Amino acid sequence: MHRLVLILTFLSLNLTAQNKATYLDSIIFEINNQSSKQGLNTIINIPYENFVAEIKKSEKLFRQGIILSKKINDSLALGKIMIKYGVLKAYQNKPDESLELTLNAIRIFENKKEYAKAGIAYGNLGYNLKTKNLEKGFYYMRKGIKLLEFPNDLEGLNPIYDNYGVLLSMNKKLDSALYYQYKSLKIKKQLKDSFGLGYSYANIANTFAEKQNYKVAKTYIDSAFIVRNKISDIYGTTVNYVHLAEIYQVEKNYEEALNNYKKCAFLAKSNNYKHLEQYCYNQIAICYKAINNYKEALEFKEKFQNLKDSTDNVLVNSKIEELQVQFETEKKEKEILKQRAKLAEQKNYIIIASSLVLLAIFIGYLIYSTQRNKNKQLQKEKELELALSKIETQNKLQEQRLEISRDLHDTIGAQLTFIISSIDNLKYGFTEASSKITHKLSYISNFTKDTIYELRDTIWAMNKDEITVEDLNSRISNFITNANLAAEHIQFNFKSNFSAEHKAAFSSKTGMNVYRIIQEAVNNAIKHAEASNIEVRVEAQENVSTISIKDNGKGFNPDQIENGNGLNSMKKRAEELKASFDIKPLENGTHVELILKHENNNTFI
Repeated sequence: MHRLVLILTFLSLNLTAQNKATYLDSIIFEINNQSSKQGLNTIINIPYENFVAEIKKSEKLFRQGIILSKKINDSLALGKIMIKYGVLKAYQNKPDESLELTLNAIRIFENKKEYAKAGIAYGNLGYNLKTKNLEKGFYYMRKGIKLLEFPNDLEGLNPIYDNYGVLLSMNKKLDSALYYQYKSLKIKKQLKDSFGLGYSYANIANTFAEKQNYKVAKTYIDSAFIVRNKISDIYGTTVNYVHLAEIYQVEKNYEEALNNYKKCAFLAKSNNYKHLEQYCYNQIAICYKAINNYKEALEFKEKFQNLKDSTDNVLVNSKIEELQVQFETEKKEKEILKQRAKLAEQKNYIIIASSLVLLAIFIGYLIYSTQRNKNKQLQKEKELELALSKIETQNKLQEQRLEISRDLHDTIGAQLTFIISSIDNLKYGFTEASSKITHKLSYISNFTKDTIYELRDTIWAMNKDEITVEDLNSRISNFITNANLAAEHIQFNFKSNFSAEHKAAFSSKTGMNVYRIIQEAVNNAIKHAEASNIEVRVEAQENVSTISIKDNGKGFNPDQIENGNGLNSMKKRAEELKASFDIKPLENGTHVELILKHENNNTFI
C-alpha cells in the first residue's frame, strides 16, 4: 500500500509541474499588461507553493519585483519581495545571498516599524542559520516569535512554530519540538491551511523518527504524501522522499532508502532544489557504502562533492560570518545612538535649568556637537563613496556572469552533441558482443564528467592574466581527440605551426573565445555536414594568426542559411576579438576562417 502511494505521488508530480509552469507563465503575461504598482502587487502575492515549484522563473519575477519597487520608491514592497527571494535563495543552496536579502528585509521593516513582518523575517533568518550556527538560529527564531506573539499574528506564527520545532528536534529536545509542532498544526487547521498541513505532518514524522517510533513516523509521512499530492506541492513531495528514506536508512532497509533518496535527488535536480540534491547524493553514497557497493558510493560522493564545492566554500562561509557581524554591529550602534540621544536630551534640560555659570559649558557642548555633525557628514560621504565603489564592482561582476553564461551554453552544447553522436553509433553495435557496448557506455559516462571540468576551465580562465600558445594547442588537441572518439566515422586532422619556441600568449578572454569558435565550428560540422573528414588548422604569421576549420560535407546554401545560436555566438566572439570571421560553402563542404591580429610580437589582442 505504501509503495502504491509513492508511485501515485511520483506520477502526479509530472502533471503538477506542467500546471505550475502554466500558472507562472500566466503571471508573467499578466504583469506585462499591468502598471508598475499593479505588477509589483501581483509578484508579492505569488503563493509560496507556486514560487518554490519553479525556481528559475520565480527568480526572474523577484528580480523584476525589486526593480519595480525601487522604480516607484516602495520600500515596504521591496522588503516583502526580499523575504520571498531570500527563501528562494535558500532552496538554491546560496546561503550568503539568502542571508543578505533577509537582513535587508529586516532593516526595511524595522525602519518602517512593521514589527510583525520583521518577526517573520527573523524567523526565516533563524531557520536558515540552523546548520551553520544553531545557537544563533534559536536566538533569531525566539526574537521572531516574540514579535509575532504580541499582536497574536497566527499567520506569521504558523510556520515559525513549525520551524522552531525543527530546531528543537535538531537539538535533541524532542518533546519540546512536538509541543511547538502540534501548536503549529492546530493553527493550520484553524486557518484551513491545507498547504501547510503537509509541512506539519512531515516535521512531526521526522521528530517521531528521532524518537525511534518509526511506525507513527511513517503514518504521518503517508498523511503528508496525501495532502501534498492533492495540492500538487512539488517541493513538499520532494522533502517527503527524504524523510521516508531516512527512516528506511535507520532501519537498515537500504534498498528502500536508496529508492526514495534517488526519487528525491531526481526531483530536486529537476526543480533546482540544490540543497536537497546535495543532501541526497551524500546519503546515497552512505547507503551504498553500507552495502559494500563502493563503486556507486564513490560516484555519488563525487556528485555530492561537486555541488558542495560550488556552494559550501570558505568564501561563502566567510561572507555569511561577515554579514552576521555587520548586522549585529549595526544593531548595537543603533542602541548606542539611542542612548546617546537620551543623554543629550538630559544634558539639554540640565543646561537650560542651570545658572549662567554653566553658559560656557553649554557653548562648549554646542561646539562639540557641531564638530560631531561634521564628522558624521564626512562619514556619510565616505559611505557614499564606498557604496558607489560597490555598485561599480557589482556591474563588473555582472558582466563576468554574462560571459560565463554564454561559455556554459557553448560548452555544454558541444559536449552533448558528442554524446548524442556516440549513442547513435552504438545503435549499430547492439548485435555485437556486450563487452563492446559496456566499453562505449563507460566512455560516454566519462565524457559527460568532462563537461564539469570544462565548466571549471571557463571560470579558471577568467582568473588568468593570459593563456599560453601551448595551453591553447593542448586544449584544441584534446578536443579533437575526444571528437574523434565520439564520432568514429569522421576523420579528424589538427595541424598547427605553433611550438614551444613561440613566446606568444593570449589574454584569457581572447584564448577562450578562439577555443570556443573552433569548438562550435567542429560541432556544427558533426551535427549538420554529414562529413567524413574535418580539418582544423592554426597558422601563426608575423602579424596575424589564421584559424581554419574545413569539412568535406554537404555544405550549405548561403541564401538559405539561418543565424542560429551557434553561428551568432561565433560572430559575436569574433567581434569581441576584433577579428575577421568568414563562413562560406566549398564545392564539397564548408570553410570557417578566423583571422586574428597580433597586438605585438609576443601577445594577441
